[in-house]
Amino acid sequence: MAVKSIWVLCLLSLGFCGVADQGKWVKCLSLLSTTPTEIRVMWLPLSPQHSHGTVTRYRIDYSPLDQADQVSSVEVGGNDTQVTLQGLLPSWPYQLRMAAGTSTGFGLPSDWTLHRTPEQQNLTSVLFAPTELKVRARMYSLHVAWQPPPNSSQISGYKLQYRELEPVPKEDRPAIQPIKLRKRNKHYEITGLVPDHMYEVEVWAYNKHTEGYAAVWKGRTERVPTTGDLMNIPPVSFVQASANSSTSIWLRWEKPRFSTVRIISYTVRCSPAGLRNASLVSYYTSSAQEILLGALKPFTRYELAVQSNGLEVDGPFSGTVEESTFSDRPSTPPADLQLSALDSSSVLVSWRPPLEPNGIIVEYRILYSGNSSQPDYQWRSVSRDGLITSTEVQGLRSATRYFFKMGACTVVGVGPLSPVKDIHTPSERYELDIPSVTGIIVGVCLGLLCILLCICVSFRNAKRR
Repeated sequence: MAVKSIWVLCLLSLGFCGVADQGKWVKCLSLLSTTPTEIRVMWLPLSPQHSHGTVTRYRIDYSPLDQADQVSSVEVGGNDTQVTLQGLLPSWPYQLRMAAGTSTGFGLPSDWTLHRTPEQQNLTSVLFAPTELKVRARMYSLHVAWQPPPNSSQISGYKLQYRELEPVPKEDRPAIQPIKLRKRNKHYEITGLVPDHMYEVEVWAYNKHTEGYAAVWKGRTERVPTTGDLMNIPPVSFVQASANSSTSIWLRWEKPRFSTVRIISYTVRCSPAGLRNASLVSYYTSSAQEILLGALKPFTRYELAVQSNGLEVDGPFSGTVEESTFSDRPSTPPADLQLSALDSSSVLVSWRPPLEPNGIIVEYRILYSGNSSQPDYQWRSVSRDGLITSTEVQGLRSATRYFFKMGACTVVGVGPLSPVKDIHTPSERYELDIPSVTGIIVGVCLGLLCILLCICVSFRNAKRR
């Protein structure tokens, strides 16, 4: 069965161990199904801090849950970050795990995780997993942020559950009741945790009929730094940002000065300037002293900071720098296009600015035609300044159906056109010329008065005779 939408039936996030870094969870593995016979596996690259060498390949092991002894494997290059497993059974549970390899071999694989492929039918009642699950680990807390699932209109809210994984034995772990959150919540702060402990966090959607699949994160809280740690890695001394395009920014920096710790990587913090919503904060890792931040919003100002990372200690973040991405064409057309006939030859057109202008609107272009099937270049066009939101289009024919659409322009170019709307101009009516009519009436009255006077005079003369 052909399916156009993406079914995120199980979006799981878990760590996998690096070569020579046995048993330490370090990165995220995500699973989703776009068809009933596929599983897409995605992950973040393993950093040099944990790989102990250059990662040259990744291996994904998988098998049906009821055939655990029949394990299949797929290997991809060290620069790959996703692979799609095909030819699977619909509505079937599979177990998957992953391992990273260097030139010396593979490290320990991750734990097995389960994923069920979608059913061929009856998918409307399935609640997808929340997307873009991000967890910022601190010493005593975890800040959890996520985005709604694709079918968010079906959900009533979210549930969040967490548990400590080590050193507490599995059988002794206390049962923690799920935390119920409203639909509008997109983040939550888990407090009262223990530093340098492994935790698991699950977030899933629910409604009054069912509960959805969970997005899962596993990771460790920060350890308590010593006085020596704080002194060994000073802040990054110099940070420079420059816009590269409408969706990317180059960020460059210098190493901390007088550091006694070997720096193995850097963490970059990025968020829209002036916003304090933690769910909008993104973190990136770089082994070099520069990074190209992509997938940003056009014509948006960002705050950026850099943190140095040693093998067992992280330094403080630098001071923030700000930079704006370039303008781009509008992503959306003008909103709420309205038409109103003023008379038989003119129409009032009104609208609201685009929801995503991606820059300063410098011009609006209004296209109109009596034939909606014509190509755009054959439609008549009028341009108006980007500061106005209504105008009068004149010179139309009476009793005619006209079609209108419009687009907004930035300095980069014109965005998409709005949906077509139509309107009928009214028939032309005979309109009296009031001054002329008044003159005619006055003239007729004077004429009648003269005739009446003549009759009276003639009648009087006849009597005298």
